[in-house]
Amino acid sequence: MIEKNQENDLMKNIRFLIVIFILFLTNSIYADSQILELIEPSHESLYEESYASIVVKINSDKIDKIEIAADGYDVFAFNVIKSKRDYYCKSVKLHLGENQILVKGYSKDKLIAKTSSTIFYKSPIGQGFYFAPEKFKKGFFHSDEKERVCSKCHDMRENGIKSVAFIDVKESNCYNCHKLITSQKFAHAPTLNWLCTMCHNGKAGKNNKQYLGKSKYLTPIPVIDICFSCHKKKDRLWWSKKYQHDPMSEEECNKCHNPHSSAYEFHLRKPIWDLCTTCHSEKATGKHVIGSFVFGRNQGSHPTRGRDDPSRPGRELVCSSCHNPHGSNGVYLLR
Repeated sequence: MIEKNQENDLMKNIRFLIVIFILFLTNSIYADSQILELIEPSHESLYEESYASIVVKINSDKIDKIEIAADGYDVFAFNVIKSKRDYYCKSVKLHLGENQILVKGYSKDKLIAKTSSTIFYKSPIGQGFYFAPEKFKKGFFHSDEKERVCSKCHDMRENGIKSVAFIDVKESNCYNCHKLITSQKFAHAPTLNWLCTMCHNGKAGKNNKQYLGKSKYLTPIPVIDICFSCHKKKDRLWWSKKYQHDPMSEEECNKCHNPHSSAYEFHLRKPIWDLCTTCHSEKATGKHVIGSFVFGRNQGSHPTRGRDDPSRPGRELVCSSCHNPHGSNGVYLLR
């Protein structure tokens, strides 16, 4: 009986020592989070663009290399130049929903510190990602405090980008950190010319008054007045119609269009058919339920894709072949 108790005590001591060792090992590897700080993005912040700028601060001479990873898909490594730089930054691409930004610090190829933050990328047409969990809050980087961090390497002034197109867009102070937003095939003209403050003017609209003063590059929401400041003919044309499409009447041009760049024509967030059926999911079978169009070859309904567009030779039939996605005098926005 005594031997059994002694054996139990020994096992308890061994388990205790194992726990202590693990805690020691963990603390020795990821010791003192202050030696490696993730300045941006803030934990549980909300993003509405598919790119994020990562800013890391190194507070230790021990670290000679860092790795920045965006949800494990893209990993970027930097050799730390001691006494030259304390801050390192990188823009990364996000996917819809939660993204984990992980930063690791190494000393002679040994992992000695890591830090991370979880952020959420929401989209106005992302099925399942239109609303973010309540814990994620919209944040703003361009505050005086955070810009002081960047000013050690970057010129943070607004260098005349309100009204002039750069001969060399790299002269824009926005370019180095935000160049990925123009990387897709179809780029919006103000973005391509880095006239950022034409839209990011620091003002608030009726839908984002709560953020007024949070950033000098705030954009008024809804955005339609900014859009129509250039697209004046469309302003007069579409409001003159008897019927307007919901995104138009809600003044949310950026619901369907990406104001920076897109892989799809017209700066759309998705190909036309996919974009329309995001909201009009009942049409996603590819067949339109219209009783007056009953043809044997269509098996009881009018097709919405997979046919040639009779009004635009050489192009595929899509929803906008028959419907105007902005405004129309015809019911159902028919052309």
